[in-house]
Amino acid sequence: MKFKRRAFTLIEVLAVIAIIGILSALLTPAVGSALGRARKMRAANNLRQIALAYGAYVNGGGSLRELNRCGTLAEWAARLAVHTGVNDASLYVIPEDYLVTSSTAPAPRQVLARDGSSPSDEFRDYPLSFVVITGLSADDDPAITPFAYSRGLDPTTGRWRAADGSDGGVYGNSGGFVVFLDGHVNFYNSLDGNGGELIGYGTGQSTARIRDAVRKGTKAIGRSGVLWSND
Repeated sequence: MKFKRRAFTLIEVLAVIAIIGILSALLTPAVGSALGRARKMRAANNLRQIALAYGAYVNGGGSLRELNRCGTLAEWAARLAVHTGVNDASLYVIPEDYLVTSSTAPAPRQVLARDGSSPSDEFRDYPLSFVVITGLSADDDPAITPFAYSRGLDPTTGRWRAADGSDGGVYGNSGGFVVFLDGHVNFYNSLDGNGGELIGYGTGQSTARIRDAVRKGTKAIGRSGVLWSND
């Protein structure tokens, strides 16, 4: 006996399409949120690796004078790479950084040029996503001393700038990362209140000004040069 295969009716097809649309609308924000968290976790891990490499160099008896003389982040990263072997350029780049996504240049793979002592042209000219504080001392409290942060932080207000221009916030004014000398990393919406405060150097008081959280003689260097100094 032959059986006739029943085809789907138009109403059934439309019902399936509607269900798929509803499920997609429900799942897309969750998937996007999970991807966003994963990307931020990767950026935090990169920043932590830079801090740990710096800490290993300092605790191993390395001289800070050479690092402190650097005027740009590319020069500083090259000096650190020479002394520690941490030569992965991707550690200094956040792929979702608006300057990175708008760049037509290929992403650099290594910090050092072929001579093994200076930054490569590709690394020097590429949009780097972090700012490093130099002039710190081995005597600074590692748990409360900020060492580096994601680009765009206003040192006066403790807030990240909008994602605009050559020095805007990597995540716009929604916040950014700060890594401390002991290697722990926090994401702050801002450093101005609501648990985002830093500890003032030598005062023990909370502060939103990152430059007040480090000693005199320090300076912050980014891809374009010195951003602020505590001279």
